Amino acid sequence: MNNFLKIFLTVFCIAGIASADLKAQQSSENELINELRKMVKSEAFNISSLIMARSTIDFDSDGTRRMTVPQARLKVTGKLDGGFSYNLHFDAADNSILLDAIIGYKISDGANFTVGAQKPGISYEFLTGPHKIDFVSRSQVVTALTQNRDIGAKLSGDLNDNFNYSVGIFNGNSLNSNDNNKFYYAGRLGFSSDEGTLVGGVNAAFGDKNGTSITGKVLPAIDGERVIYGGDLRFENSQVILATEVLGASLEYAGIPDKDNVFGFHVTGGYKFSEKVEMLARYEQFNSDVLSSVETERAVIGYTHYPTGQTAFRINYLLPLDDSAFENHGLALNYQISF
Repeated sequence: MNNFLKIFLTVFCIAGIASADLKAQQSSENELINELRKMVKSEAFNISSLIMARSTIDFDSDGTRRMTVPQARLKVTGKLDGGFSYNLHFDAADNSILLDAIIGYKISDGANFTVGAQKPGISYEFLTGPHKIDFVSRSQVVTALTQNRDIGAKLSGDLNDNFNYSVGIFNGNSLNSNDNNKFYYAGRLGFSSDEGTLVGGVNAAFGDKNGTSITGKVLPAIDGERVIYGGDLRFENSQVILATEVLGASLEYAGIPDKDNVFGFHVTGGYKFSEKVEMLARYEQFNSDVLSSVETERAVIGYTHYPTGQTAFRINYLLPLDDSAFENHGLALNYQISF
């Protein structure tokens, strides 16, 4: 792919987004969504959906070029009498996959007990839905270490106006049954400012598993110790986004005798030109003591546009920082609608 075509493709995508915004402005932004909310949203029965279409383009002539539908989700939630609640969440992309199947009970204003298939309370970016993250995909360290839902029980809630907590016990084997009769434990202590502009937290998880894969499949299957720890901080107001997250882990792999210590982080900054337009940049690293093949250092430059409150377009420029050639750069584009 020659340089002219790469530049043309980027400009074409941005022009298409601007055109979509113009058309969106020609009609009332809230008229149809309010009509939809009346039909499918109430306290006892709430339907929400997320559809994503994604394009990945490597500049190398032999690189990856593909279009996918990574998310096609339907979620049904509600609150019932007696303090009970439910959450059913499916993703029909590729194969029908159960994401969440949660029964909840509100013990008090500061304590909620949930059982079933759910996210362990670790990593702010992992706990953020895919339609609300800053870039097309999560950071490499978050993808490598946390991309799993699990079956278990969790207690969570607010300690006061500024601090919140989450502690849970899980099978530790994704949505599969417990294969070694040992549990996986995860906990998080978070905080937020009174205005909600500053949020952060620390988290840890540990357990022993047999041949358990992490969904991101960056690392080999875990066979033995899995200890993960980290923290995150995020500041966001009407104009600025500043965020960072650090994660480390001590891991034992199937078929590899040496224990691995992995560490990674990202630093993100962004500026909001308006309610509809954001520019962002991220620097990220991921390192391993044992697996040099998974080590990465790269920058991501992002442009996000929100034609309406339910739609978003993202263009990311992926820039490896390992002295690789221009052909190893790439684009990732994401189109989404959610309600």
